[in-house]
Amino acid sequence: MQKQTAVPTPKNKSNCFSSCDNVVEQERFLLHQETLPRQLLEEKQQNPDTMPLLSAYNLIQLYICDDNRGANEYDYKKALDLLEYIDEEDEVDIGALKCEILSKALRRDDWSTSDGSDDPLEAAKDSIFIKILLKLIQEGVSLQTYLPDVKDLLDSGDLCALKTKPYFEFVLRANYEHYLQAQM
Repeated sequence: MQKQTAVPTPKNKSNCFSSCDNVVEQERFLLHQETLPRQLLEEKQQNPDTMPLLSAYNLIQLYICDDNRGANEYDYKKALDLLEYIDEEDEVDIGALKCEILSKALRRDDWSTSDGSDDPLEAAKDSIFIKILLKLIQEGVSLQTYLPDVKDLLDSGDLCALKTKPYFEFVLRANYEHYLQAQM
């Protein structure tokens, strides 16, 4: 409604476009809450029509929580997209939160065996993590500047169980190297 009433005139043209951009951003943010998985909302006993507006941080936590059993690459990508809505006054370490999101995405897949493949790229091609990387590349995101260092990711607390599997670290490092170099 606000978009429709903001008709630009020569006097208020730049102010109007700024206002319209703000409304579009607010709608984009709200869409993240409106598209939370229904199963997750039911599990959390939330009614999508009456639940309060959540902060970006709280939405991220919902998208990546263990209760979101059907989480896929789209849920994790939405969580990554929500990072841009976190304000400085939220006092959240964006880098650490990004590591947490990616770590939880990595935990969604089974990294226990190679499924007969000696090729680490082939072994990981269907993983949620690789699907997220491909979405980022498709959007033109520079992985070199966007992704945390692989060592930081491996050191995150969420990957303790996976770090004990040498195959996991080998596949993760090989894919990191491949996708980072592919963009150079």
